[in-house]
Amino acid sequence: MSKLLRVDAEPQSEYIPRLTADGIRGNPYWYSRNPFYQAGYGLPNCTCYAWGRFWENADINHDFSNRPNLSTGNAEDWFGYNDGYERGNVPALGAIACYADGQFSGDGHVCVIEEIHEDYCVTSNSAYGGEYFYLVNIALDGTYPYGGYRFQGFIYNPFSGGGGGWTYRKKPWLWKRELYQREETLLK
Repeated sequence: MSKLLRVDAEPQSEYIPRLTADGIRGNPYWYSRNPFYQAGYGLPNCTCYAWGRFWENADINHDFSNRPNLSTGNAEDWFGYNDGYERGNVPALGAIACYADGQFSGDGHVCVIEEIHEDYCVTSNSAYGGEYFYLVNIALDGTYPYGGYRFQGFIYNPFSGGGGGWTYRKKPWLWKRELYQREETLLK
């Protein structure tokens, strides 16, 4: 498993991508303590999954602290919800990608950025009435296409790197010039 390190954090700070469903079934982040599960909209469901994954990344002490203040509505409502989290158009590890107006439903879609490569990012997903867990590669072309959905933006997890600044430790490149400039500034 590749480890991703925060550019602006101590070297021991790392982002561990979720690339499998291992450890999700029965886990309180997605089950007993998840508001979607409690309301009868548990997995498979993109909102239940993204809410739980956001919390898993935020709970750095593994004591169920830092409970998210994310929307508990449909996916297409998440980006416009006033929850206090930073938003933007640049993907960051642990951020939630928000989509509206799906070709399969009008409820939208949310997924979590797990890896960022030079020209694509890997997202972890779940689908209401569909797959429990799956990965999708999304092109880093500025529109972040996903099926027939319309991209709205990213919700940044402050415990997963905030608004960017993550990179592969083993690779010298950063996929965006802005992040490269940020790294240079932080290293000075």
